[in-house]
Amino acid sequence: MADTNTTTVAADPIIAQTQHTTENVPFETQLTRQLKKPNIPKLDIKSLESLPDNLVEDAPDVVRTPAGFDAVPDQDIQSFLNEMDGKNSGPIEDEPKKEKKAKQEAVESEFDLSDLDLSKDPEPTKEEPKKKSKEDNIAELRKKAEAYEESLKAKDTEVLSYKEKLEKLEGELERTAFERSPKFKEKYEQPYKTAVDAATEFAREIGEDETIAEKALSLKGRERISFIDESFGGGAASAQFLSLINEADSKRNALEGALGDYRNTANQLQQAEQQEQTKTVETINRNFERVTEHLASKSEFFRLTGDEEHDKLVKSRIEKAKNIIHGNASQNELAAVPHLAVVASEFAAENAKLKAELAKYKSRAAEDSKVQPRITKGSTSDEDTGSRGKPKSALEAIRSQLR
Repeated sequence: MADTNTTTVAADPIIAQTQHTTENVPFETQLTRQLKKPNIPKLDIKSLESLPDNLVEDAPDVVRTPAGFDAVPDQDIQSFLNEMDGKNSGPIEDEPKKEKKAKQEAVESEFDLSDLDLSKDPEPTKEEPKKKSKEDNIAELRKKAEAYEESLKAKDTEVLSYKEKLEKLEGELERTAFERSPKFKEKYEQPYKTAVDAATEFAREIGEDETIAEKALSLKGRERISFIDESFGGGAASAQFLSLINEADSKRNALEGALGDYRNTANQLQQAEQQEQTKTVETINRNFERVTEHLASKSEFFRLTGDEEHDKLVKSRIEKAKNIIHGNASQNELAAVPHLAVVASEFAAENAKLKAELAKYKSRAAEDSKVQPRITKGSTSDEDTGSRGKPKSALEAIRSQLR
């Protein structure tokens, strides 16, 4: 027997979906159309023979009624459930395959390497510059300015180090030039060497050991005196050697002081040299003036007489002599001066002698010119009637008188 207490619950209405929906027709209208029982008019069976043959050939899955209305085809449960789950059957199932095939073809075309040329370098990709804001530009400029300041600081530090190295090199060059200068050797190095050599020679001759001088120079005060007394036994020899060692020690202190403050020492040497040169020039000029005055008293070549032409020549000679004595003349003149100086006294003596003779002849000629020549008639005789002498000229008369 059946259970009488069982209650029957109505099932939820099933919403059917078909594959022939369109976008313009609402879903409710399509569902109502599909669930609506078609209104099929009754036909006379006898008249079926008069129906056209192509009535049911329009579509294989569409059944048309004799009145021309669409009839809902028969559908099994599995097809209906597939429609409800969204799974299409029949021709609709081919669309995912087509889409999958199209995607596969697109992927294959993306990985196709036939159009790739490996013999050429790839073209660089150009990125379009992004437009920066005002704040970004200011921040970038601030970073650049900070980097520039850091680079300037590094450059300043580098320049300072180079400057220090340059000053050090210049100091070494000045010190080397000072040590090799003749003035330094003459005033500091040579006196010290001479004093040490004298002490060493004394130690070798008297003490028979030249290392005594080196040992004595390394000691100071009482230790030096005691060492010298022990080496020479006291007395005059010790006192004389002590004096030589003290002299060498003072020269060494002067040498070390000059090397320690070589710049100041070099300036002092330069000033002393300039003063010495000035003093030398003054001495030369003073001696030149004295010699010029002395020569003017002895010779007319350097004596001013008041005659304009003569005095001009005298001044020219004095100026040339001054240039020669100061080294401002040409090389040829400076080279010829010693030779001319050797024979100058001889030339001056010969010139004076010739001038004296000339003066003597001039005085005699003046005296002879005062005497007038006279013509006298001599007595004639028979012997000299054929030839008579010619009268003498004035010059012959003078010569006859000088004889």
